[in-house]
Amino acid sequence: MTQSSHPPTEPLARIFAYRAIDLRDRFLQPLESFREALECLQSDRSYMAAMSGEIIAYLRGGYSLTIPDRFFIRLSGDIDATLVSSEENDTVCAKVEAWLRETLIRRGVDTTEAVPVGERPYSLDQLLAKCDLQAPHPDELKAWQDMPDVGREILDAPSEIDIWQAAERLLESREGAERWMTSPEIALRGRTPADVMIEEPQRVYDLIMRLEYGVYT
Repeated sequence: MTQSSHPPTEPLARIFAYRAIDLRDRFLQPLESFREALECLQSDRSYMAAMSGEIIAYLRGGYSLTIPDRFFIRLSGDIDATLVSSEENDTVCAKVEAWLRETLIRRGVDTTEAVPVGERPYSLDQLLAKCDLQAPHPDELKAWQDMPDVGREILDAPSEIDIWQAAERLLESREGAERWMTSPEIALRGRTPADVMIEEPQRVYDLIMRLEYGVYT
């Protein structure tokens, strides 16, 4: 990390790093500015940042401030959310800088009121609880499903191998997939995906696809 560009008397000089956090925690590196953290969440590499994104400012002395997501996430309805567009970054960065400066001045030099990192806005269990398997598919999925068959598409129900591979892709590891497949899920009426897969493989596969594509209603 480079030295802060702010003079020592500037409140923002007490911030030495930022960090962006998405649902899969893909951005482990410290960042020099809020703008860089915001651009991480806006990047193609980010996973469902609009649903679970956080940006944290780390202060000298072992404290941190979680920047309110109202600055960079737009809510619509109960759970629909989108990140601000890159065209808004200048405005968002200016507002966040003003908020940080005001907050640091108000909380004093020793930052004793700075709060540690809290829980993320949404956990996987919370997202699953909001999942409605009866909800209609998005238009792009409908268009794909309504396309005429071409070549040798497999129209059979997904196999156990298909489901396990999809779960591993979603959770990014075999261990994560095993934990999820053997844990009761609200979206499956308290049954485990592994149990439901025996009789209703399509139901489990559809749930995984909805989670992967961010379809919760």
